Amino acid sequence: MATRSTVAPSRGLHERIEQLAAINSGREGGGITREVYTPEYDQAIEFVSALMGDAGLEVRLDSVGNLFGRWPGADPGAPRVLTGSHFDTTLNAGRFDGVVGVLGGIEAVRELRRAGLQPRRTIEVVGVAGEEPRFGAGCIGSRAMIGALTREQLEEMRDRDGVSAAEAMRERGLDPDRLDDAVLDAENVHAFVELHIEQGAVLETSGAQIGVVERIAAPHDLRVTLRGSAMHAGATPMRLRRDALAGAAEIVLELERLALASPSGSTVGTVGVLRVAPGAVNIIPGAIEMDIDVRDSDCDARERVVDALRAKLAETAGRRGLELSVSTLTRDDPAACSPVVIDAVREACQELGVKHRAMTSGAYHDAMVLGAQVPMGMIFVPSVGGLSHHPDEFTAAADIDRGVQVLAGALARLAR
Repeated sequence: MATRSTVAPSRGLHERIEQLAAINSGREGGGITREVYTPEYDQAIEFVSALMGDAGLEVRLDSVGNLFGRWPGADPGAPRVLTGSHFDTTLNAGRFDGVVGVLGGIEAVRELRRAGLQPRRTIEVVGVAGEEPRFGAGCIGSRAMIGALTREQLEEMRDRDGVSAAEAMRERGLDPDRLDDAVLDAENVHAFVELHIEQGAVLETSGAQIGVVERIAAPHDLRVTLRGSAMHAGATPMRLRRDALAGAAEIVLELERLALASPSGSTVGTVGVLRVAPGAVNIIPGAIEMDIDVRDSDCDARERVVDALRAKLAETAGRRGLELSVSTLTRDDPAACSPVVIDAVREACQELGVKHRAMTSGAYHDAMVLGAQVPMGMIFVPSVGGLSHHPDEFTAAADIDRGVQVLAGALARLAR
């Protein structure tokens, strides 16, 4: 099969991105909210399924909501090639995160078919369910695909309203008791390649057009609860207080200090969620719950930060007379991208004359999870200002088109 990577994406791709953005729960803030296992997500599944069908793909939905569009190859016994990303969003998000990889994957296949290619290997485009952490931990669909998700975990994982992942799945007609249906046969997967916006500013500031990802950082996320006494703010002297929020403030600043001092120079630490109870101006905070994210592509450096943070939590709680509870939400290993995928992406860039650079992904992706069992890699396109998970997230149409061209060239090579 001849390699073709100089396909020209249709303008229709950008119209379809806008149409998918209109499927939105309409929360305040001007962004997109389309969380997994919601009515809006069901509408998005219908929309993307129709696009897959229009592109001549065979469509199926597995038990956890992963959506597949299959282009059968000439050799049905050859391990297949997967591409895709996610189309769920976090709260008040942008329209490109994840979506570019799913709709761009469909577009790459559409153009390869128009160019008359017949791949030896089957190519499948997948919209992976639940990459964003509605239920505390992300990548539900990809974890199910590698057999790293249990029904018990789905019952325990809950969103901000206390709804479990399992309950939300059942409400949408999915079945948390049939997780085996979602597990990939890893021996039947030759490679997975994910097209994605960078979500940072490295490409924009360096002048490179495409990022060839070589490694993906991974998170170690904690949920911390501190309990003190919810006493009257006016009647309780400062020296007699057991203020849970004051203790949490110490932890936030200590996490910042530890991440900055990490020997890798690339550890990041974030307190992204802080829940305060009872939440009245005249009552001392009696309890707080905070979700902490620590991540790095250097696992040893990350774990040193987490261990030091745990020690600080215990010391702070003891000194302030607070009850402490710490649980792990997510603990993933950083993933190295496959040389097979890296080479295919680089060769596609070279054929197109595209300026590219090697990169590490600080954000985690479904590719990271799948990389535990299958060869994987990623293609980054620029994000204006490095902005993501925000209503103003933006990637220019020309940059998306270029990413689709590179993806098409990589798929053609991987599917030979």
